[in-house]
Amino acid sequence: MLGMRIRAEGGEDTHESLEEIGLRYSRFSNDEIRSGGAVILQDSYCDMIRYQNRLFFVPREITTSQKSIFRLLFTAGVESGDYDETMSVKHIAALENTKELSMGHFWTLVSTINAATIAFFIVLIRKLLGLRKLKKQIRAVGAGNKRQVGIKSNDELGEIADEFNLTMQKINSIKEARELFLRNILHELRTPVMKGKIIAGIIKDDEFKEPLKQIFTRQEIILSEIVKLEKFGSNEWILNINEYRIIDIIDHALDLLFIKNTDRIKINSQKQTPVINADFELFSTAIKNLLDNALKYSKDAVIVSILADRLSIASTGEKIDDERLNFNRAFNRKTQLANSGLGLGLYISNQIFNKHGYTLKYEYKDGKNCFFVCF
Repeated sequence: MLGMRIRAEGGEDTHESLEEIGLRYSRFSNDEIRSGGAVILQDSYCDMIRYQNRLFFVPREITTSQKSIFRLLFTAGVESGDYDETMSVKHIAALENTKELSMGHFWTLVSTINAATIAFFIVLIRKLLGLRKLKKQIRAVGAGNKRQVGIKSNDELGEIADEFNLTMQKINSIKEARELFLRNILHELRTPVMKGKIIAGIIKDDEFKEPLKQIFTRQEIILSEIVKLEKFGSNEWILNINEYRIIDIIDHALDLLFIKNTDRIKINSQKQTPVINADFELFSTAIKNLLDNALKYSKDAVIVSILADRLSIASTGEKIDDERLNFNRAFNRKTQLANSGLGLGLYISNQIFNKHGYTLKYEYKDGKNCFFVCF
């Protein structure tokens, strides 16, 4: 299009202007080019024809219908210029591209693009593999198998790994400080509690003996609940899962109550009790907490029913306040009594059941508080 415009404007430097854009007047006739060449592109002004391994831009001949339109345009004065020159386009020489056609340039370009694309994907795959490795190492650190990730590189993955290691160092330092503090504070608190229980046993005056025993017993309960709460909070309690009969777990829970007379606990079971996957000690502790609450807040018998899909513990008493039925929240009790602990029993039991994949539910029916452990 630019070459035809330069040629139409004319002038002494027409040849020089055409050469600047890689064109020149063809030495072949238009008919020869059309008859011996292959048309590559067509538009309303000219045809791009490949002839003798060169490109030629041959003006298109005006058809009869186009001539009629041009006559109307010239007659109406819409089109200006030389009428005879416009109507004899076929006599205008074709323009020839001075650059030789070579597929080598094309394949060089294609090879360069392919090489760049392959290099890009290689770099991308390496980054993705590095992310996968980083993910596995972070998961290993979370599982406790490692304390740091071992990716050494100067890219963004290396920076992420370094920042993660720094964060883990801070977390481990806090964790070690917490464990040291808890160990020391428990040692300092348990020592006077044990001494107090010994002294309370020596005192002969019953007026002071029983209150002192209650005080130190409550302190011991508080310490044991704090330890369990800390382990649950830090997610350090690892389950030792095996298959056990639910009746055997209940028997062990009764032993953990440390009571001489268990006549108030009535166990109703089928001939064949269900077998569940559980951590024996933890699950027994959870059921012990439920039994302890039932015995503590009811003077009647505690009914333990073993079904195929659940365990039910029911006891007579007033309906539990709604605010205390949020088992996922600790310390949800308005008042504390001398022998009632911190109110963590249901919270700890619920956490144990959840870790096993079971559910703790509550229902008040016929004047009884019923807790269900749904397997």
